[in-house]
Amino acid sequence: MLLDLRRKLTNNIGHLQEGALKTGGETVNDLSEVAAEHMAERGSDNFAQDLMIRILQDCDAEVCDINRALEKIEMGAYGLCEDCSEPISRKRLTALPFARLCIECKREEERRLAARQ
Repeated sequence: MLLDLRRKLTNNIGHLQEGALKTGGETVNDLSEVAAEHMAERGSDNFAQDLMIRILQDCDAEVCDINRALEKIEMGAYGLCEDCSEPISRKRLTALPFARLCIECKREEERRLAARQ
């Protein structure tokens, strides 16, 4: 399951990289030759490009998490929480096969992050 997910994400990353480098049908390098256009259109293009870059970063992070999970399989540590060392539930691993934390530790992590904001 992890290998299949990594392959799909890697393919998606390639397509996203192509799209992120384009704005309004032109590549970023070609923008200097484009005639001045309406500010709202340029803003929409920039927003779409920024969104695509954020999605690309998220996909890249997931690939890193998948690679970490594959390393854990080789080491015999897959399915163990990185915080408390308890087994991560099968249900959680089915939903998120590269989960690093059990549900209890993940909730605690989210509480700590929310408290910082």
